[in-house]
Amino acid sequence: MRIGILELREDPFIRDVVSALSGAEVEFLSFRGGVLPFPHQYRVVLDRLSYCHVSLRELMKSLSLSGTYIINNPFAATETNKLIDLIISDQIGIPHPRTFVLPGKTSQDECGQVIREPDWDTVAHDIGFPCIVKPFDGFAWKDVRVINSLEELQQTYKSLEFHEILLVQQLIRYKDYYRVFCINKKDVLPMKWNPKPLGAGEYIYSDEAENAPVRQVLAEQTIRLNTALDLDINAVEWCIDEEGRPWVIDAFNEVPEIAKEKIPVVYYNWIVEKFAACIQDKLDSEERNKTLLLPTVDPIKSLAPFYPPPH
Repeated sequence: MRIGILELREDPFIRDVVSALSGAEVEFLSFRGGVLPFPHQYRVVLDRLSYCHVSLRELMKSLSLSGTYIINNPFAATETNKLIDLIISDQIGIPHPRTFVLPGKTSQDECGQVIREPDWDTVAHDIGFPCIVKPFDGFAWKDVRVINSLEELQQTYKSLEFHEILLVQQLIRYKDYYRVFCINKKDVLPMKWNPKPLGAGEYIYSDEAENAPVRQVLAEQTIRLNTALDLDINAVEWCIDEEGRPWVIDAFNEVPEIAKEKIPVVYYNWIVEKFAACIQDKLDSEERNKTLLLPTVDPIKSLAPFYPPPH
């Protein structure tokens, strides 16, 4: 069975992953449409593009239901965002900043009767200032802002209320910040990270023995989180406060940027090696993506009294 790649051919990371998949039959994907159900021609598809186009996302779901293993699970990736991730983190005991949701407004009158002005007194009391404001579905630190007063928060809300669901979060004053790659829900690489907006963040090389107890906690918690989210590759962002406690800041990044020129070479080689191993692992297995949509009975047998067998 073949491996499908949904990514641009010229992407350097993908070229390195394909090189590491020695002996495997690999094909870059393109779509012209087709008859349903899709032929089960790929055992595994590595998906790094469907997040940016709804038709590609739905095609990945269709392939998954036809028996192809998609990395990452398109059903899991569709359902998660910063709000859902925080709720899941809370349920499995992973600490996160106190968070208040500011609902996005609508110009439609019937919804306007339900979505009301936030309780600003509660926000000020429970979250405090300064605080962090960010979109619930943001990425790359886009539109993440530090807010210093209630008036500033209200102004920010008014400027974005018809466009975004906003999260207001407790500001964690941190001494260390980590970006932790997790691959195949078992291989973990904590890297020190200097977060900056719009892809300008920087990785900082550090010895594995540095902060070893903290790194161990981050590894264990990250595996738990990715197992709960059902993601085969993810980059989770954590900060370590001044008392040494870890807080998850960003739990979901289904297509983490893996730029060869930005990552220390030892880290980059680790990611390529583990990512290729994950793909090979799925290629050699009969595992399928988890989804509530998969039938629990044989559809042919269950419909036999009503429909003739297919040609």
